[in-house]
Amino acid sequence: MGEERVLHLMNILIIEDDPSIQMLLKLSLEVEGFKPVIAGSVAAGMEALNKRTTDLILLDLMLPDRSGLELLQTLQQQYATIPVIVLTAKNEMNDKILGFQLGADDYLTKPFETRELIVRIRAVMRRMKAAAPAAEALHIGVMEIDKRERSLKVASLPIKTTSKEFDFLWLLCSHPKKVFTREEILEQVWGFEYYGQTRSVDMMVNRLREKIKPHDPMIATVHGMGYKLEG
Repeated sequence: MGEERVLHLMNILIIEDDPSIQMLLKLSLEVEGFKPVIAGSVAAGMEALNKRTTDLILLDLMLPDRSGLELLQTLQQQYATIPVIVLTAKNEMNDKILGFQLGADDYLTKPFETRELIVRIRAVMRRMKAAAPAAEALHIGVMEIDKRERSLKVASLPIKTTSKEFDFLWLLCSHPKKVFTREEILEQVWGFEYYGQTRSVDMMVNRLREKIKPHDPMIATVHGMGYKLEG
């Protein structure tokens, strides 16, 4: 009951320009006990983020002033710890892959059932909660990773990560030398509801390696299997 009550008190920002979908989402979330705020554009969404605490974002890709994918990049730079569920009429696999590559935590194609959306919101937030327990930190080589603060330092230099990059790195750091297959990484980092391509894992690893250069990346590729952390 305690966990459900916390989830019910969540502040959810809806960035969507269609008035009928705005109202449907707002009413559906309020019935479930969430606290939704509506923004009809990228500018309004950023203003809402600056004014109040936001626990999760529902983001439409087709917005009047800027592309939702562009906003997704900005969110990962400035609000990387806030999970994002993308809502869009686009159904092409490339759009989905790009959305995940840019940091989306989940993806729903319109039209969708609001009950499915509620289930996905709760699943994302449970993963975020599980990924941030009280005071856990690891020091491996030149890397310092703090799960409570969701922060990463390499050779004492702070490194910005997306939520998925952090969860992936914490998974490897928590099990040094263990090889994780791409399928296991998809399940544990993206969640059971994402049945995407393993290519998403490789793209995320490449981005993370670029961020922590020129220091030893320590993320080793085990050919034909997956990835592990070198001690």
